[in-house]
Amino acid sequence: MTMGDELLLLAMVPGRQRIRIRSDNRLRYALRASELADLCLAGRIAVGRRRIEVLDPRPVKDRRLSNVLQGLGAASPQPGLKDWLRRTPRSLAVEYLSRLEDQKAVRVRRWRDSSGRTRNDILSVDMPRRQALLTRLDGVVRSGSARSTADRNLTLAVLAQAAGLAPAAYPGLRGITDRRRMAALAATHRLTPAAAGVVPVADVELAAALTTGADILTRRLLGELSDLYADFTTGGHGLGHGLDSGGWSEGGPGGAGGTGHHGDGHADW
Repeated sequence: MTMGDELLLLAMVPGRQRIRIRSDNRLRYALRASELADLCLAGRIAVGRRRIEVLDPRPVKDRRLSNVLQGLGAASPQPGLKDWLRRTPRSLAVEYLSRLEDQKAVRVRRWRDSSGRTRNDILSVDMPRRQALLTRLDGVVRSGSARSTADRNLTLAVLAQAAGLAPAAYPGLRGITDRRRMAALAATHRLTPAAAGVVPVADVELAAALTTGADILTRRLLGELSDLYADFTTGGHGLGHGLDSGGWSEGGPGGAGGTGHHGDGHADW
């Protein structure tokens, strides 16, 4: 799985009667950021102040990441981080849902509503796979130290925090302590200069995520994500509108992580 696959799997919350998708306007940008993180950790790109530089254009094992790498290499001029994230496709989250389906991590039923819009019923989730992912996340969140964890797991934890997925990973009253630990891990260090002053004071969780002691790439990604997320609250560029690329129809019967019947709520992306 790529880091993006893992983020979307974390966003899926099986319940007693339906499978909910913990999603808002942040998630697709976090998915886009995760692709850069994966490529950087693989030594294929470097994210500089002005542009994203391709260090090694050879394909990687994952086809989607190879396509992203090829797109970065073919771009002229090479894009900066801010521009790259702002050009996140509206369909990205649904594309990642298809990836999880291909990996048999989820089972999906697609249908069209009366307006002709495609809906996605999440019928089941591979719960052992999701639990293994949560165990990895626990290793970061409960360690209390960024230095004792792998870079990839730490980056995943910080991006999940920034995307608002802590309640999905650690839901309800039982998850309060771990949600606080997740925020505390991210709040270990002061805001980096690139991120300082970007986050609205009211956005406590995101501000905490930006104070992470993760590597420079993670902090750069979070700095730019915070700028995008600030638009949701200030209305600066209207990024919160027109995100629909299909819809989630939550719930479904049977299967590991499946539920008793279809939920009646829809969460549009």
